[in-house]
Amino acid sequence: MKLKSLGWVLVLLLAGIVFFVIATMAWIGGVAWSLGLLGVVWGGFLLAERKRWVPLRDVAWVAGVAYGVGVIRWFDLPAEGLSFIQRWLMMGADLLCLVFFAFVAPALLAWVAQKLRPAAQPDLPVEQPPSPEMLRRWGPRD
Repeated sequence: MKLKSLGWVLVLLLAGIVFFVIATMAWIGGVAWSLGLLGVVWGGFLLAERKRWVPLRDVAWVAGVAYGVGVIRWFDLPAEGLSFIQRWLMMGADLLCLVFFAFVAPALLAWVAQKLRPAAQPDLPVEQPPSPEMLRRWGPRD
């Protein structure tokens, strides 16, 4: 692993912690603040995916995952009063929430960004290489 890659991982880890704190503050502020933050995060992901800005896309993905962890933290029930089965069901619901924010939502947003992206410019026409028959027909004057 290169030092540059390790540095980028550390930046993403720090961004995840910062966005988790921001998501927690947004949940404390109310549902409107929380949905506004989610709109900013997913809007940033859409913009980065549409413009093909990989670093911004990675930061927006980390922000979405941190928001998902904030959702899990906000909606978790105290485990002391739950039975064994209810604890496992809560962990399953937490896992589903994390899978949604880490994989499903970014995939759907990337699909939407792909549909919004303008069509690629056609390649310039390239002369086809000569066939063996053409090479045989060409003389020294060609």
